Amino acid sequence: MPIASINHPSRKTKFESARIPLSFGLGLVWVGFLISTKAQGFESAVYDFVELGGFFLIFVAVLGRLWATLYIGGRKDSQLCTTGPYSLTRNPLYLFSFLGVVGVCLAAQNLILTGITALLFLAYYHVIIRKEETRLREMFGVAWEDYATRVPRFLPRWQGPDTADVVEVNVRIFTRSLGDVGWFLVAIIAIELVEDMRIDGVLGGWVLPY
Repeated sequence: MPIASINHPSRKTKFESARIPLSFGLGLVWVGFLISTKAQGFESAVYDFVELGGFFLIFVAVLGRLWATLYIGGRKDSQLCTTGPYSLTRNPLYLFSFLGVVGVCLAAQNLILTGITALLFLAYYHVIIRKEETRLREMFGVAWEDYATRVPRFLPRWQGPDTADVVEVNVRIFTRSLGDVGWFLVAIIAIELVEDMRIDGVLGGWVLPY
């Protein structure tokens, strides 16, 4: 696997270190809004197609994050990965997470929340990505600059990925990633439960115009 390695990784900024607890807190607010709102006419056939599209994006997100973890797991702060999904976009984990959260909103048939979530996600992770890029540039120098000129930051380039014949997998980190993507699958069950409770009149919610 083509990589550039370093002996002394650069330290993360305070913002990067606080990203996980901050993301968790924002996620709780997002889940609360998702549960407490519903679209007017969410039982229509159109919303059924929206729901199916959301489920499709969730499955793409799950498979994509696992694919990316195979290549980057355990090496993020010591090696520059440029193959597999990282040959298509410099931030595949964030890209597939974006597809996943948008998919959850669509599966919940909540178009307004879908738009709000997409905008907030892109704005929030734009800051994170820029800070990470500054650190990676300091860590890998010319190798990073060359990589950044060839591969787009977020939206993938439309060509086949550069694959590696052999990838060393960190089993512990990959196993932990199964738990991370598991939340997307749990979301599918939760969405169906919430929908059934609304149909039965057990759960209400603010009615949105779309």
